[in-house]
Amino acid sequence: MAKQKGQTFVFGAIILMLSNVLVKVIGMFFRIPLTNILGVDGMAYYNAAYSIYVSFYMISTAGIPVAISRMIAASNSQNNVKEVEKTFKLAYWVFFVIGAVGTAIMIVFSQSFADKSGMPDANLAIIAIAPTLFFICLSSAYRGFFQGLHNMVPSAVSQVIEALGKIGIGLFAAWYFYTVRGEELHVVAMYVISGVTIGVAAATIYAWITKKMFESAVYEANCQTSCDLPVRSTKSLLYELIITSLPIALASSIMGLTNTIDTLTMVENLMESGLSQEAAQSYYGTYSSLVIPLFNMAPPLIYPFGIAAIPALSKAIAINDKKSCTDNMQSAFRMGALIAIPCAIGMGCLSKGIISILFKPQDINVNGTVVKAFDLAAPALSIVASAIFFLAIISITNSIIQAYRFEIYTIISTVLGIIVKYVLTSTLSAVEGMGIMGSAVGTAAGYFVIMFVNMVVVITKIKFIPSIRKTFLKPLIAGVFCGVTAIVISRLLADFNIKVATLVSIVSAVAVYFCVIIIIKGINRADVLMMPKGDKVCRIMDKFNLLEKEI
Repeated sequence: MAKQKGQTFVFGAIILMLSNVLVKVIGMFFRIPLTNILGVDGMAYYNAAYSIYVSFYMISTAGIPVAISRMIAASNSQNNVKEVEKTFKLAYWVFFVIGAVGTAIMIVFSQSFADKSGMPDANLAIIAIAPTLFFICLSSAYRGFFQGLHNMVPSAVSQVIEALGKIGIGLFAAWYFYTVRGEELHVVAMYVISGVTIGVAAATIYAWITKKMFESAVYEANCQTSCDLPVRSTKSLLYELIITSLPIALASSIMGLTNTIDTLTMVENLMESGLSQEAAQSYYGTYSSLVIPLFNMAPPLIYPFGIAAIPALSKAIAINDKKSCTDNMQSAFRMGALIAIPCAIGMGCLSKGIISILFKPQDINVNGTVVKAFDLAAPALSIVASAIFFLAIISITNSIIQAYRFEIYTIISTVLGIIVKYVLTSTLSAVEGMGIMGSAVGTAAGYFVIMFVNMVVVITKIKFIPSIRKTFLKPLIAGVFCGVTAIVISRLLADFNIKVATLVSIVSAVAVYFCVIIIIKGINRADVLMMPKGDKVCRIMDKFNLLEKEI
C-alpha cells in the first residue's frame, strides 16, 4: 500500500474541499426550497430531529475515523499491510456496535428528546433518522481507512451520494406529503428526513464496494512483500483506538454540541423572556433554518485541511521528519486563513442580502405583532460569521494536537468552550429583547475560547508558532479590502433590488480579495507546489513575480 501513488496533503485537502463544496451546493438546493415550502415552523421539526442526530453522530463517529486514519498512516509508512487491514477490521466492528446501540437509544428515547426540545411532535422525525446513525458509523470506518492511505476520493464520493439521496427523496417528500396530501408539518418532517437515512445507506454500500475493489487490486500484491512484518495484538490496537478516538470525538463534536444546546434550550429560554411557545418555536426555526445553514456553508471549505493534515503529520512524525511537520502545519494554517478570513468578513458585512437571495420573505407572529424573519436572522448571522475564522483555527489546531498525541488538551478546550456557550446562550436568550442574538453571541464566544486554548497548546507544547505576517496578516489585509468593497458597493446600489445589489457586491468583493492577495504575495510557493500541476502554476506566477519563495 505504501508503494501506491499517494495524494499530497494539499491535493487531498482540495479533493475533500471540492466534494464539500459540491455537497454544500446540493444541500443549498435542498434546504432553501425546503424552507420555502415548509416555512420556519415546519423546519423547526426537521432541524430539531437533525440536530439531535448530529450530536449522536459526532460523538459516535467523529473520533474513530481520525484515529483510524492516523493508525493506518503510521502502519502504512512501514508498509505493514496486515496491520493496516487488522486495524480497519477492528474499527469496523467497533463502529458496528456503536451504530447499533446509538440507533436503539435514539428510537427508545425519541419522545424524551422531542419533549426536551420543546417540540413533542418531533419524535416521529427523530425515529425516522435514527437508522442513519448505524449506516454512517459503517461508512465512517471505510472513510478512515482510505484517508489513512492518503486517498480522499472515496470519502468525497460517499459524501456526494449522501447529499444526493437527501435532496432527491427529501424534496419529493416535502412536495408530495405537504403540497399534495396536506399532511401536518411534523408528519411531513418525518418523511423528508428519511431521505438522509436512504442517502447514507447508499453511500455505505458504495464504500463497501470500493473497499472490496481496492482489496482485490492492491492487497494481494503488496502482501507478498510485506506479510512477514509483525502485527500488534488486537488488545493493543483496540487500546490505541479508544484512547485516541475519545478525545478526538469530543473535540470534533463542537458544532454538533453547540447546535444541540440551542435545540434543547432555546425554546425554553425564549419563553422565559416573555415569548409564547409558538413564537419561541418560530424564533428557533428562524435561527436553525436561516442562520445556521449559512454559517455551516463555510467550515466545509476549511475542514479538509485539518482532516488531510492528520495522516500527513502522523506519517512525518513516525519517520521523524521535522521539516515536513513544520511545512504541513504552516500550510494548513495559511490555507485555512486564506479561506476563512474573507468568508467571515464577507458574510458579516452582507448578512441580510445573502439571506434575501436564498430565502423567500417570511413573517412571524410574535405575541400578536408581525415580525420579519429576515430582520431577526441578519444581525445574528453577522455575529456568528466571526466564528468562521475561530472554527477554522480550531479545526487545524485540533488536527495538529491530535497528531502529536496531546488529545487531552482538546478535551479541556472543548469543555471550556461548551460551558461558555451554554452559560451565555442560556443567560442572554432569557433576556427580553435579545431573542436569537443570545445564541449567536454564545456560539461565537464558545468558539473563541476553544481557539484560544488550542493555540496556547500548539505554541507551548508543540513549540510551533505560525508566521503571523505570512499566515494571518496578509489574508486579513486582503479581507479588509474585501469587506470595504462589499459595504461600499451594497450602499451605492441600495436603491436597486437588494438581491441584485448583494450579488454585485459579492462578485466585486471576491475579485478585489483575489487581486489584493496576489499583489501582496499572500500565496506561498510551497502551497502551490503541493497542488495538482503546481509546478506549472508556479512557472506562470513566477513570470509576474507573484509568489513568496519562502515559508
